[in-house]
Amino acid sequence: MTQSLFPRIGLMCLAAGLGGWALTASAAPSFRSDKNYPNLGLRIRVLGNSAPEPLAQFKTYTYTFTRGAETFKRDLFDLRELWYATQHAGQWRDDAGNVLLLGRPTHLLPVITSEMKHVSREDFDKAVAEPAVLFDPANAEALTAWVKDFAECTPKTPETLRLQAFNLAAAVFFPVEESSTLVYAFRVKTRKPNGQTEPSDWFCAVIKIADGTLKSKVRKDFETQFLANVASVPQTGAAAAGVQPKALNATPSALGNKESAAAIPDHPSRTAARKSIANMKDWWFAETPEYIFLSDIRSATGKALVKDLQATMPVLRGAFAKLIPPFDTATDVSAVRIYEDREAYKQYVGKSIEWSAGVWMPMRRELVIQSQGKDKALTLNIIKHEGFHQYLFYATSMIENAAWFNEGHACFFETSEVDAKGRVEIPENERVEHLLRNLEAAARQLPKLIHVGYSGFYSGTEEQRSLNYSTAWGLVYFLRKGVPSEKLTAYEKIIDTYLKTLATTKDADAATTAAFDGINMTKFQEDFTDFWKKGRNSAKRYDPFAEKKPAN
Repeated sequence: MTQSLFPRIGLMCLAAGLGGWALTASAAPSFRSDKNYPNLGLRIRVLGNSAPEPLAQFKTYTYTFTRGAETFKRDLFDLRELWYATQHAGQWRDDAGNVLLLGRPTHLLPVITSEMKHVSREDFDKAVAEPAVLFDPANAEALTAWVKDFAECTPKTPETLRLQAFNLAAAVFFPVEESSTLVYAFRVKTRKPNGQTEPSDWFCAVIKIADGTLKSKVRKDFETQFLANVASVPQTGAAAAGVQPKALNATPSALGNKESAAAIPDHPSRTAARKSIANMKDWWFAETPEYIFLSDIRSATGKALVKDLQATMPVLRGAFAKLIPPFDTATDVSAVRIYEDREAYKQYVGKSIEWSAGVWMPMRRELVIQSQGKDKALTLNIIKHEGFHQYLFYATSMIENAAWFNEGHACFFETSEVDAKGRVEIPENERVEHLLRNLEAAARQLPKLIHVGYSGFYSGTEEQRSLNYSTAWGLVYFLRKGVPSEKLTAYEKIIDTYLKTLATTKDADAATTAAFDGINMTKFQEDFTDFWKKGRNSAKRYDPFAEKKPAN
């Protein structure tokens, strides 16, 4: 498995009050505002003062298998996570951290016999296709088993509720051992064309109490406010067949790309990304054949940002590939989730990296970004930086890269520019001033930095982390633009040797050692320093993407 990468660019972007989130004193959980969810065929009352939360992408566990002299990788998954994603219908969180989860039983949790802890997607699909796994709405034991697995609770004997609710066909309360959890299952009356009614599918509501409100009070309020008012709404056409989140200009041709919507390939990751925002009013998606962008940005500036991304990120991906050709042709859709709300971003990425403004999460195969509001350029820079991490992960077959190579290239691309003709330029970015002020220290740490792992790269003082980033950027810029423009032929094979060795050894430190083998590091440090003092003009004009003329 690959560790998540925490680029320093995220540290530069935090500001008090970012995203307009305001913490207010909140009352006990309440359910008072009716909202329609046609995809579910329901009108329900969600948590008061709550925001909908997308379901996090399920984790991917990459296994390396050996067959004789051959090694190969396979992506495997947690069985429950795959199943839960198919049963999850929505979730909402209020200011106090109380959560309402909604599920829709269609299949029981399958059992897959395997020597490994995780399962393949193919084995999961095969398992849920078995008739025995299909949920039987008339089977009370099946409902209890489903509730136990979905809510991850210990249900006691269920209680059939006798509520004065005209629209309910059935309601069941599941007492559970967990002190801060309430679980209900219900069916509503749906009207057929002939005027008669029939029960809907079962739905399950799980309330997780986080603010200390007594369980008895939340139960009373849920039954009198939610269950007493839940009702069916028409569910027709595509919405009845599956998840249909809102698309924003999903046809790439509308943004200058020649591909049509039909050219966007279907992929399980793309489907899962769309489903993660189903039934979420303020969320929408936009796509290209290579990317899917998900966002809750409501402003015109934010939507213009995503249109820019649709037009520029595929071009940048081509630039990534020109400098670092993928090791094989297998690809995956690149998912990018962009949050407008600061607190929602922090909740999604988790406490360990809530300080960031953007992170590539390889286990979830997702790039998660905090929008910088009106500063569209800064948001784009963060996405370009993290987008390179995302590309490199796939391009190098999920092999962990050296920190200097990975972060140096991410910084190299973070201020890249795409012109109207689709040409990519790599200007110097603001890191150059920091590098020049600390040039001697940067050159001095080169021999050590190229062998530092990620924990060492990110640890230490803020000043040291900044120097690590500036040095890694300066090194990659020197190798990509300085070496060829200054015709420093002794160093021209460093990057190619690194990539070739990485592909064969799958060892980033061994690749670095091979790349710098035979290089006089004292002379390299001198040439690095001289370049940054006086060789920058020719490098600024050098195009690393231009076709190179073969040597005579």
